This record gives sequence, structure tokens and C-alpha cells, in this order.
Amino acid sequence: MNNIRVLIVSSSIDYSTDLICIELENRKIPYFRLNRDQFRLFNISLNIDNLIMQMEIGNKVYTFKNKYCNAIYFRAPVFLRTLNKKCSLDEQVYKSQWNAFIRNLIIFDKVNWINNPVYTYRAENKMYQLAKAAEIGLCIPKTVASNVCPKLIENKKYIVKSIDTAIFNEKDTEMFMYSTVLTGREIMESDLSLAPVFIQEYLGNKVDIRVTYISGKIYPVKILSNKKGIDGDWRRLDKEALQYIPCRIPKETEQLLCQLMNILKLEFGGIDLIESDNRLYFIEVNPTGEWGWLQTTASIKINRAIVDSLLMEKVKNEIR
Repeated sequence: MNNIRVLIVSSSIDYSTDLICIELENRKIPYFRLNRDQFRLFNISLNIDNLIMQMEIGNKVYTFKNKYCNAIYFRAPVFLRTLNKKCSLDEQVYKSQWNAFIRNLIIFDKVNWINNPVYTYRAENKMYQLAKAAEIGLCIPKTVASNVCPKLIENKKYIVKSIDTAIFNEKDTEMFMYSTVLTGREIMESDLSLAPVFIQEYLGNKVDIRVTYISGKIYPVKILSNKKGIDGDWRRLDKEALQYIPCRIPKETEQLLCQLMNILKLEFGGIDLIESDNRLYFIEVNPTGEWGWLQTTASIKINRAIVDSLLMEKVKNEIR
């Protein structure tokens, strides 16, 4: 029987999680990776009386206990409510009950979480994020959420974006909804009645900054194309064609971001900022944001800092 110190909840294809596993192995820290797409490979039992969870694969048994020195790295979405109608009955039961099982891991209340799904659930609401950010003094773009077009200036640019991460499937094709730059006239001529959207102030002459937050420390990176800022949503572009430059942001902004993350009770988050006309604007934070690409492109040892936090060691300020 193998007592593990870190339980990882992820999926089999996740580069960021791979990097965490490599760091744990380098430190010889016993862990178990529970992939949500491979539940059928495991025999799992969780004793509610003593909060001991056993996971068996092959001839090996791994045990995880509700102890202060243990940790859970939760790399899984929390908004899983809609089942594909094409799923068989067995598949519907499989997905719904395993999702419920994973959500119930919050009974491990003594372990160190990154992040606890209870707090992730709340923090993933973008309106809540923006409201809390503005409340503590962070600059945010003027934002309206509505399925009715407000009165806009016809020739002025605006940003239209989904209220939540929008991934759809049509005829076996996966589609993602990006932020889009539109004029006031284009928006007012559109039919928004189907579903609400964000209509945001357009920030011109911008530079995108991705801030990786880990337990009170921040690691900002500018995202550039040909050494310049990117008009529109940078995620539309080939990541490998962009430049990721470690940078600094004002101390006051650092402190406000840390304050926001404390309010949200998050130990980790991918924070998106925009620098425009010498001001920094908070756009959003993703509690389960991807970061593996940043470790490679910006040479930041994010996995080292996350493992430090999981093991409740002091997160080093300089991890580059």
C-alpha cells in the first residue's frame, strides 16, 4: 500500500499537469494522478467514516488521507451540468456520477487545495470577478451584460464577448467563441435576444498581460506580436508566433490583485490584464487557466512554484 501526499485530479491529456508530475517526481513526493477520462481503469473507494480514499490500479493500491500535510491539485472544470443527448444511458450515468464523486472530494477539508472547487465555482463567474475587482479599486472596462442592445455610438468600437467560456459542438465540430471587435452600429443591428452577452468598452493601443498568480506571488508576462500589442483577441493567433516577455507591473496593482485573489479564496489563477493609455485594466481571472505554454515560452518555472504551494513551502519570489 502506497500512502500518497498529493492527489491530482486532471485528465490524461493535460500538459500543465504533466509538468506538475515531473516536479513531484524530481522531489520524490508520492502522488497519484486521477484522470477524469480514465475512471474505468481504477478501483476507487472512499470511506466516509475516516475519510480515507483508496485507489487501485493493476496490483498497486494508493491511499490518500485527510491530513494537513497532504494536498489536492484540482485541474478540472466545475461547471459540468449538461449531458450530450447522444450519450447512451450508461454513459450518462458514468459522467453524472463520477462528476458528482469528484465534486464531493471537498470533504477533504484538512488538506491544502489548489484550487478548492467550492471557491472555483464562485470565482468562475465573470460578473462577480469584475464587481469585486472594481470594489477594491482595480480599473475595469465599462461593461454591460444584456440580451438587449443598449444605446451605443454608431462609429465607436466595442468588445462583444460571451458571459462564460463558450465551447459548442455542431456536427462533431468543436467551436469556441472569442472576443470580437464590433462597431456600435453593427451591435445595434444585431439580434441579441437569444442569449445575453458582454458589451465592453474597447481599449485601444493595448498590450495584453497574463499574470500567473500562485499563493501570493505574481508572474506577469506581456503578450506581443512582432514586438507590438495585438488588436482584438490574441487567442485567435498561433501561440507559437507570439512573444511572451516577463515584465513588471506597479506595486499597487500587484497588491490589489493579491487582495482580489484572497477575496476569491484562490491559490492559483491566470489573470488577464490590458495595458491601455498608461492604465492597467483587469479583464478576468481563470481559476483553472492553462499555464504550461507560458513555462515553455517565457521560461518561468511555474510548476516549481505550484508544487511549493501544494507542499506548503514558501513560494520563491524568483522562479525564473
